[in-house]
Amino acid sequence: MFLMRPRVTVGWNCNTRTRSFVQEVNRDGWIMGMTEAELSTFDKDGALVIDSPFTTDQLDRWEKMWDRSVEQPTEVGIVDPDFLDFLQQPYFEAVAKQCLRADAVHLCGGPGCQNRDPEPPPYRDDQAQWVWGAHVDLQATLENFDATPRQIRLDLWFWVNDVPENRGAMRVLPGSHRPIMEHWSRVLTAEHRAELPRVHGVWPAPREACGSYPEYIPDLVATPWLEQEPVPVVARRGQMLVANQCGLHSAWQNRLDTTRKAIVLPWVAKGVRLGMPPNQFDDLTGEFSLLRAALPAECTRLAPDPKAWSFTSAYVGNWPELFMPGFDSGA
Repeated sequence: MFLMRPRVTVGWNCNTRTRSFVQEVNRDGWIMGMTEAELSTFDKDGALVIDSPFTTDQLDRWEKMWDRSVEQPTEVGIVDPDFLDFLQQPYFEAVAKQCLRADAVHLCGGPGCQNRDPEPPPYRDDQAQWVWGAHVDLQATLENFDATPRQIRLDLWFWVNDVPENRGAMRVLPGSHRPIMEHWSRVLTAEHRAELPRVHGVWPAPREACGSYPEYIPDLVATPWLEQEPVPVVARRGQMLVANQCGLHSAWQNRLDTTRKAIVLPWVAKGVRLGMPPNQFDDLTGEFSLLRAALPAECTRLAPDPKAWSFTSAYVGNWPELFMPGFDSGA
């Protein structure tokens, strides 16, 4: 089970700092960000679940918004007044600033509602599911991760209903991000390292249908990746997964009768260039234009024009230094 924290009391000092970034406290005594221990866990494990300061009334409203949004086109859902209210909560921005060690951050992917619907049997066993699904979504070097500000994409998964283990709880492999980022540092050409960070899925056991095939992630530690046991990201309603998608993780089968409901917010530090596939770049350009038109003027900073901070990095033209051994690039 992932690390979770208790509710913070009013007595916490609002001048408490994590590195050089202030932890703000709201009027109910909640730290609007993460503790030193949580930031240390994020650095070591690459992911953890934390509590949030929101009320039951807010969670009820946002879950109703989630139910509406999954039935609507994206261009309708992202300008729903309750979604805009959710997006403007300072708690999310505060967490992103701390994790990314940045004075300013902005969204860097389509914010929105994500579902994991119930699936009928038969089910893969856990080992087969991990072999099938284990991957990373982001390529960055360890130098990118250790920089200030951090040069990665940070994903916040906010749960509007409970996530028990069998309700499609995502699996992660804590600590896998570091050896994988070290591997990219070591094997990529200087030209390719200059294109990081970028949104780019890579698998330890890629199938030909995977966009990055025949690129792969080799075994880098004593126990092969696919023989390790991933950790289920279980959570209560109102908690949030904070994740560096450079680590291995996988979607999982929902064996219960209720959909898993998440709202996902991807962040990047201001001034960091992030690569992404052309279709994502095009979609995001349109979505952010809608958001800027709908948000109050003081919040348009959350969705800047991708042309100013992003670039396209296509799956076509794979990088040979990442190919599986024995793959004939001329075949």
